[in-house]
Amino acid sequence: PTARVVYLISQICAALTEVHRLGLIHRDLKPANIFTTAQGGRCDVVKLLDFGLVKPINDSTSLTIDGMVTGSPFYLSPEQAIGTSPSDQRSDIYSLGAVMYFLLTRRPPFCDEQTLQLLLAHVHRQPTALTEFNSDVSSELEATVLRCLAKDVDDRFASACELGEALRSCPEWGEWDAETAAEWWQSKFVDAY
Repeated sequence: PTARVVYLISQICAALTEVHRLGLIHRDLKPANIFTTAQGGRCDVVKLLDFGLVKPINDSTSLTIDGMVTGSPFYLSPEQAIGTSPSDQRSDIYSLGAVMYFLLTRRPPFCDEQTLQLLLAHVHRQPTALTEFNSDVSSELEATVLRCLAKDVDDRFASACELGEALRSCPEWGEWDAETAAEWWQSKFVDAY
């Protein structure tokens, strides 16, 4: 459900706010690095994992070979795809936008089979409107996701905190909560907790 996506992503925004406050960029946000779990009697608790590519914000030094693509091609920011400008927290915002796109449409923003074409798509192409795949997405949520996916870093949300605020202003906000999550988990995983 779209409201569940907003609920989950808002938790990731809180995690990223802390990561960025520490002066780090995750650089590998993708669905496989985001787990939902039941913890302490609460369901839909999000855990952000795999900090193997983490890097200090605006750090010009690199442990990778210059020009080497780091991260998962389906969720890379344009600046990661071409490796020409230093990444900052807005690179993670782009990748989180790509994750939201996936969660809301069941496909990444670009699905090219060739890696080079996929990287160029992040740099040059606009993704298909989310409502083409999911009519339940509100215009406000779609605008939020597409702002995350802006090609120019200055057109994206400046921070994960700002993105979280935008999510809280979407009509989906508040339609999914801890009680709804518990009911959903109970219906899917009767013996899970």
